[in-house]
Amino acid sequence: MTDKSTIIRPCTLVYLLLLILTFITWSIGVSGMSGIGISLAVLGLALIKGQMIGDYFMGLKAVSGLWRWVLVISLFVPGGLFTTAVMIAAT
Repeated sequence: MTDKSTIIRPCTLVYLLLLILTFITWSIGVSGMSGIGISLAVLGLALIKGQMIGDYFMGLKAVSGLWRWVLVISLFVPGGLFTTAVMIAAT
C-alpha cells in the first residue's frame, strides 16, 4: 500500500516547472539582457507556459478537437506575429 501523502501530483510538478520558468524569465529581465535572441527566448518560454497552463490547469490535455486547437491558435498566432515583427524590425 502506498502512502498518498508522499505522491506528488502532476499538477504540482507542472506548477513547480512554471515557477522555474517564471524565475528564468524574471532573471533575464533583472540582468538587463537584451537582443533578438533573448526576446524570442522569453517569448518561447511564455508560449510554453501558456500551453502548460491550458493543458494541466484548464483541463485541456484530455480534450480533443476544437477546444484544444483554440488554445494552441490563441497562443501561437500572436506569438508568430510577434516573432515576425521582431525579425522585420531587426533587419
